[in-house]
Amino acid sequence: MRGKIILTVFLLINQLITNASANNRQFVWQSQREIKVVKSVDVIIIGGTVSAVAAAVSASKKGADVFLVAPRPYLGEDMCATLQLKTEKNRKLNSSLEKKLFGDTSEVTPLKVKSILNQALVDANVDFIFSSYVTDVLRDGQNNPSGVIVANRAGRQAIAGKVLIDATDRAWVARMAGAEAYEWSGKEIEFQRTVVMPGKEKNTPQYVTHKLNIPMPNLHFSSFARAEQIARKNTYTSGQLRASESLFCIPPDPIICEKDAKKWKEKARNDLRHFQPKKMETFFVLSGCADIPRAVADSLLKPAAMAQIAEEIGIEAAEKAKQKSNTLSTLSIKSTPPVQKSAGDVKELLQGLRPVDKPANTIVSHATDVPVLADYDVVVIGGGTTGAPAAIAAGWWGMKVLVVEYLEGLGGIGTLGLIGKPWHGYNIGFAAEVPFPDGNAEPKMEWYRSQIEKVGGDIWLGAIGSGAYTEGNTVKGAVVCTPEGRGIVRAKVVIDATGSAEVAIAAGADYMFGDIETNHIALQGTGMSSRPLEGNYYNSDYLLVDETDVVDIWRSLVSVQNIKASENIYDAVPIIQSRERKRIVGDYIISYLDQVAERTFPDVIVISSSTYDSHGYPSSPYFALLPHDSISRKMNQPAPGGTCFTPYRCLLPKNFDGIIVTGLGISMERDATAMIRMQLDLANQGYAAGVAAMLAITNEVQPRNINIKELQKILIKKGNLPDSVLTLEDSFPLPTEKIKEAVKAYGNATNPTTAGKPLAIMLSHKNTALPMVKKEYKNTSGRSKLRYALFLGICGEKEAVPTLLAELENFSGWDEKIYQGSMADYAHLPTPIDAIILAIGYSGDKSGLPKLLDLTDKLDSSVTLSHHRSIALALEKMGDKSAAVHLAKLLKKPGMQGHAMLSLDNALTELDNDGKGPNPVKNSSYEKRTRALREIILARVLYECGDYNGLGESILKNYQKDLRGLFIRHANKILTDEL
Repeated sequence: MRGKIILTVFLLINQLITNASANNRQFVWQSQREIKVVKSVDVIIIGGTVSAVAAAVSASKKGADVFLVAPRPYLGEDMCATLQLKTEKNRKLNSSLEKKLFGDTSEVTPLKVKSILNQALVDANVDFIFSSYVTDVLRDGQNNPSGVIVANRAGRQAIAGKVLIDATDRAWVARMAGAEAYEWSGKEIEFQRTVVMPGKEKNTPQYVTHKLNIPMPNLHFSSFARAEQIARKNTYTSGQLRASESLFCIPPDPIICEKDAKKWKEKARNDLRHFQPKKMETFFVLSGCADIPRAVADSLLKPAAMAQIAEEIGIEAAEKAKQKSNTLSTLSIKSTPPVQKSAGDVKELLQGLRPVDKPANTIVSHATDVPVLADYDVVVIGGGTTGAPAAIAAGWWGMKVLVVEYLEGLGGIGTLGLIGKPWHGYNIGFAAEVPFPDGNAEPKMEWYRSQIEKVGGDIWLGAIGSGAYTEGNTVKGAVVCTPEGRGIVRAKVVIDATGSAEVAIAAGADYMFGDIETNHIALQGTGMSSRPLEGNYYNSDYLLVDETDVVDIWRSLVSVQNIKASENIYDAVPIIQSRERKRIVGDYIISYLDQVAERTFPDVIVISSSTYDSHGYPSSPYFALLPHDSISRKMNQPAPGGTCFTPYRCLLPKNFDGIIVTGLGISMERDATAMIRMQLDLANQGYAAGVAAMLAITNEVQPRNINIKELQKILIKKGNLPDSVLTLEDSFPLPTEKIKEAVKAYGNATNPTTAGKPLAIMLSHKNTALPMVKKEYKNTSGRSKLRYALFLGICGEKEAVPTLLAELENFSGWDEKIYQGSMADYAHLPTPIDAIILAIGYSGDKSGLPKLLDLTDKLDSSVTLSHHRSIALALEKMGDKSAAVHLAKLLKKPGMQGHAMLSLDNALTELDNDGKGPNPVKNSSYEKRTRALREIILARVLYECGDYNGLGESILKNYQKDLRGLFIRHANKILTDEL
């Protein structure tokens, strides 16, 4: 059933007028730079619609090399984003895609659309990327459009092409290329927004279409963004199951094409000049912005109705490409003359689609100007778990705020990621106000939206932050990419709430990721869950993903969407359920040892609480030194957790002003993320960031120079912090007596609970603790002596190695794995045998090498990862070349090699069920990730030990082609020493 509600929205025009109107737009200077050419193809298609895919497939079948740039994290935005999923039952299906979509049904689900379009491109050998926006149009020597510059989470890249097809809803790229459009009357526009409500029967949802007449001051992206918020406010319905991501309308200002709408003949639909902008021979518009009657546009914008024309355009594009020579050497970016050089400049990442790509060709982007899209007090890049609270806080305190979010709504992992219930964390202060409703994520997304609206904030959905505008080391704004193009949002303070510190890193801040900076590899597991119409908690962990690697994102989205579609699921989440991302190097780097030792700070802004809920093996040797008893060996998450304090300095990128980082991207060691990342605590962290921005602006100081006690008092009043934080100081270094007590307690400890804090104190005060440990080692026996021997070995002391070797004399087999957590079953904590191995290796005492090599020979593919990893790390510390032959022998055993993910088929296979259950994703084998980690770790150590017949290097080179960003980064770092 599909209902219609007519709703006219009357608003004062000045409510819609932004401070970035086209007539008085300002500009900033951008220095010269080189942009990498990542693809050179025959046909480029911009847009992920059904018609875009149809054109791509038909062009490819005609022999063209095609590349498609999709703006969203999926294909089919014309149907899925608007929820136009139903066609007339008796409609004639003319194109192959129409038949695939509606051949056996008149109504489809979003996931069916996405998977069919994915597979169509894969089958046609068409390369494509997601979540990317065109920022510039390339031109050849004759000034013809011959490529595009795109922006995404990896930065900006160039794609050269002979023919361009603009399949965006507003023909944004055609306008960017200089195509002229018919004049618009300048009044209101009729929009449609669909809301999904429960049907009378289960699994029969009701689609209710609202029509809204909304005044528009202009047709810039900012006006559409504001109209989106107006529509959401007026159509939100309690109990709704889903709603359109974006508004639908018939474009009122089509592009002027070679043949105009007055000459349209229904029976001569193959006259493609209606889709070819005037004087642009190798450019097509494939949307409602074509020069056709508006009634015809309305008809062709029905689900998949334009696919047949798209196929014809694809064929024509392929033919035109054959007639045009490769113009790569003549390409340039059409730039406006730059404004006068100023102190400021645009900073951005200019890598390839992958972090380690080194394309041979580049395009010179000469010094030019970049438009200022808007001016705000605070711009928040990312509207997720911390970004939305930051905006609410800053706005509540009177700041003019803009939130930029690339997804369809606010809340991030807690809403669209469908982790709709808090696991741990303190439900206090602002966090206690954040709803965690039963049912689905819709009420929570609307709550965030309405709260930001109440405080006067603006929201731009479907846009990304793609750099920073800086003056020296002071951030003065963010680069924002929208479907309309790229510009600067100037701000007095930028809050980087991307979750991976993308704005700060683009500005030049140092960062950490995946332990790669230490030549190791580690990352918490991620997932992508189903998105049924009901339910808000679908946690998952079966992937390892680098969210700033465009290819890694592509393989994750395509493989998961395609696998889940086979299970007849309504949809899949549009966001990776990540738990660990890039992290800045800030004014202070908080460690797990700080947390477990309960270290206090004078600038505490958040108190967090959690178990050690890490979805991956840890990096610190601390975990190997934890004793275990029969209970802890069987526990879920046995490593110490508890309460910890986050200092404000962790939110400040070292050496940079004007910017605050919040979320998973703050300055912390990777082992510290587990106790900080709980949703409740992140909400309070984001709120604190928003208040800090306000204080900096109000007092006209940089964020790092605010009065921290003033910030704490505001947070105390809100309920985020207790009064006691006002008197806290740095509790480190601890008194000698406290360290001595810790050393004694550690020797008597029998499990992680009793050993956790004492051990953290000892490692945090290693120089003071070592003499005490040596004394205890000499004067004790039994398990206590072993505890101290392990500590000494890990600290590089050789005197305890005989004790450690004695423990291995009667080795009778590998001990049982120790769970890191039930969802991290692919990566376990170090076992007692692992601890001994690591301590011998860290000691550097070569007398232990023969035993380590003997144990290496006892490994095979049936042995759990922690044992392989402990041997590898120990041999790596030893650095003896004699280990190479043993490692090579191990890698040649059955099942030890061949686990690089080199194709989409490999990615799909990774998600199969391994015979463990009917659900390919839910029951996927954790061993899939384990095998690859095991192989690359052993190959690295083999290579670093001098290699054996080139085996280590060969394996690493194979992983340099892996689809997973973590693996390609690690292999590249080892082989080239480049991050």
